[in-house]
Amino acid sequence: MSDYLPIGGSKPRGIFERRRLLATVVLGACALLSVILLAGHTVNSPNNKDSICSECAGFKALRPAFNKSLNHILYNQDYKMSVIEKLAGAVKIPTEIFDFTPSPSDDPEAWVHFQELHEYLETQFPYVYEKAQVEKIDGFGLLFTWQGSKPDLKPLLLMAHQDVVPVEPNTVDMWTHPPFSGFYNSSEDLIYGRGTADIKQLVVSHLEAVERLMLDGFKPQRTIMISFGCDEEASGSCAAKIAQHIEKRYGANSIYAILDEGGQVGEVDGVYFAEPVTSEKGYLDAEITVFTPGGHSSVPPDHTSIGILGELIVDLEKDPYDILIEENNPALETIKCFIKFGAIKDEEIAKHLSKNNLKKLGTALDNRLALKYLFKTSQALDIVSGGIKANALPESATVLVNNRIGMHSSVNETLGHIMKHVQSKAETYNLGIKVLAGRYSKEETAEVIKPVTESGRFVIRLLDPLEPAPFSPTSGSQVWDIISGTTVSTYKQKLFGGEDAKVYITPALSTGNTDTKSFWNLTRNIYRYSGSLQYKESNEHTVDEKNSGLSLLSGVAFMYQYIPNVDAYATDA
Repeated sequence: MSDYLPIGGSKPRGIFERRRLLATVVLGACALLSVILLAGHTVNSPNNKDSICSECAGFKALRPAFNKSLNHILYNQDYKMSVIEKLAGAVKIPTEIFDFTPSPSDDPEAWVHFQELHEYLETQFPYVYEKAQVEKIDGFGLLFTWQGSKPDLKPLLLMAHQDVVPVEPNTVDMWTHPPFSGFYNSSEDLIYGRGTADIKQLVVSHLEAVERLMLDGFKPQRTIMISFGCDEEASGSCAAKIAQHIEKRYGANSIYAILDEGGQVGEVDGVYFAEPVTSEKGYLDAEITVFTPGGHSSVPPDHTSIGILGELIVDLEKDPYDILIEENNPALETIKCFIKFGAIKDEEIAKHLSKNNLKKLGTALDNRLALKYLFKTSQALDIVSGGIKANALPESATVLVNNRIGMHSSVNETLGHIMKHVQSKAETYNLGIKVLAGRYSKEETAEVIKPVTESGRFVIRLLDPLEPAPFSPTSGSQVWDIISGTTVSTYKQKLFGGEDAKVYITPALSTGNTDTKSFWNLTRNIYRYSGSLQYKESNEHTVDEKNSGLSLLSGVAFMYQYIPNVDAYATDA
């Protein structure tokens, strides 16, 4: 791989392997807990044994197999305004989703805006609704199927989600324009509003590209599907139900490739860096509660439940996870690419990369907040509660620890880290330990790790466990080459610098999770990538979320080329 360090060398750690030696009782606890975790309560990924990362270098532009309206998409101002207006209209519909939004069957009123969005999309994309099969899954999930002429070819699946994170009511006055106005400032080329960046842009660009292809007479050989979940921001089940529906119809490993939200194309000093995300970290929320006897505050014990929990919190924060640099982590390839071509200017990191000194590289990365969690499990103590009255001893205190699991770790290894510290406090204060899997499990069904005593108990509730995602193929993969070549073709258009533009492609890692976590059974070719130009000040999930018209158009242009390119150049993967 020219002057790059080799990728794909070492094997990852197995699911039960530990980097630290835990106390015997903790290992015993983890053995018991594996029954809970691995019996349907966690999603397991295949072992990430190999990842041949792509060299971040000059892919050639792939000649568009169908480009009838490409110039119209990129350069016609009336067309640009029409697409911006479609996005603005979608943003005006407040499809907010909350962590505990009731299901459509339990509370239809909570979902009226999703029905409004569906009706709006049908008016804006009439050809798609006329020519494609449109199905509603799980109430408000959408699945579009544009049937190809060759049913033996695996379908291509494009994904996004309709829901948006809520706007905090007390922040509305802080917005430059109202959060659901869809206001477009032509002098800035910016569209304002919740969902402009995350991720109604992708909803509109997927449908717009397909609508334009239909209008232009393109007839696919390969079936094209578009899936829009409805509760991604709440880690809900809508996309999972769509995945189950697709698998029931087509079977396992039946999809050619999946493209969803995630990586974009960044621009640094006139150079373009595309980052298709080829994997994402795992996940585990651990809700830890300490129960101790109550009583009057005038006669307190030396340590209340809040005090004990406070000690545990301090111990956890004093013991962060170790950084681990493995050569098949796509984030390492991203950093190599950015260092090599100037997107990151960091002499220390560059020096350690040039000498292939992964130990010193790890130490350097561990001191850089923006980079270190690409190579280690994160723990964030996000929610804490306890006590109800000044003169009453707290009978319980709770902390929620959010963990984003590193690529070469596992749910069980993360649990082992937590259990080590819980066990230590349980021994010190003579407390029992129970573990539950799931938000609604009752304590009487808990796994008893250490018997409950008169002093009290720890109860650990494990929520939403998810293993790190499998690595998607890169270098040497035809699927990757078509994505890369289409990207280069897009950003060598005159609008972005023409034939002289420098465009580099690198695999990347996501520290968060997308709806693709429910689609692993359908294909190994999962890329969280829109092909759109990144607007760097998009303010996703906060005040003044916005996106550029150029970002929107670039996404349409990429997808308008990508769908026919797959049709023309791909053999089944």
